[in-house]
Amino acid sequence: MSTPLWLYQSEITKLLNLLVDKLDKVQTKGRAIQSLKLDGRSFPALFNAEQEADKENYWSQLEQMQAWGWFRINTDRPQPGKAGYELNPRLQNIDETAIRKITARLEPIKSAQQLWREAVFGRLKANIDVYDSIAKQKLEISGKSAEAIVERLNLLSGLVDEPLLLREVSARLFWGQSKVLDNRQALVAAILNVDECPFPESPIQLQVFLPKDDFSGVLFIENLVSFERATRDAIGRFAGLALVFASGFKGAAKRLRLTTGASVYFAGHGNLADASSQRFLAWLFSGSESLPVWFWGDLDYSGMQILKSLRNSFNELEAWQPGYQPMLDELLSGHGHTPDAAGKINQKPLEMTGSAYADQHLLPAIDSTGKFLDQEF
Repeated sequence: MSTPLWLYQSEITKLLNLLVDKLDKVQTKGRAIQSLKLDGRSFPALFNAEQEADKENYWSQLEQMQAWGWFRINTDRPQPGKAGYELNPRLQNIDETAIRKITARLEPIKSAQQLWREAVFGRLKANIDVYDSIAKQKLEISGKSAEAIVERLNLLSGLVDEPLLLREVSARLFWGQSKVLDNRQALVAAILNVDECPFPESPIQLQVFLPKDDFSGVLFIENLVSFERATRDAIGRFAGLALVFASGFKGAAKRLRLTTGASVYFAGHGNLADASSQRFLAWLFSGSESLPVWFWGDLDYSGMQILKSLRNSFNELEAWQPGYQPMLDELLSGHGHTPDAAGKINQKPLEMTGSAYADQHLLPAIDSTGKFLDQEF
């Protein structure tokens, strides 16, 4: 193609350089250029021309560049008696290579953040809603490209069912380097589309209270205040129950029954007899006997998610009705709080937990009222 002289007119070069400016600007944010609106600011030579012939001339030049494939001109629907430049014209599908070549402006060197963002948007296999969040949590490993790192992150979902610690996951993914994911639990959770990282930094620490007269069942309690109050109950509400503080088990529940996944600490004001503690450990880690198991926590989606997760390790686990029923009555009486009033706006609804009582009564109450209730009410 022979280059026409009009292509080097100052008015045309200003427009093309404006396009390059826009390309450079959006690339710093790791995005692609969407369009450029043609108006008196972006192309004053056309829109401020006094003679209609000059306007027609500039418009024909734009159409020629479109024919070369440098961009596409989009306009509103044609109207009788109106020229194309009177129909809200926009330049789209801009050919960056061609525009940079004619303006002699090379593509700027991309920053590490730009490369990371491009790799996330181009290669990450995750819910598209989390791309922006992941793009802001750059990982860097010496000698490894952003694309290579993102490809390794795509393997995370295949490790969820293994009882691994966070550093073990890191070593598996990142060429033996165990510390890459330190303090990156939010990144892992976002990629897996879960509320919290399923890989603990260290074995889960279980706080357990054993009753004086041994136990005939086990109750997991979500909140520390409620757990402590239960261990000092004087009216027999928790009689015969081994009590376990169960905070933060959403993603790690399956590790509770592995000796390498959990460390158990018995409360000093409970039963410390060796026979009772060994019985609890045998039940937990080897399933030596079948015991009824319950969970009691906040009446919200997060609490229901912990209940559901615990059932992965304790198939017989149910919502503890003596604890939940007063909460349910309170919620149905018009009390409770909205999710945004307690910083719970990001809790995700779930259809079922697997617990009959929770699925038939608790979840429907949350759904119908649109409110939550904390365990300590």
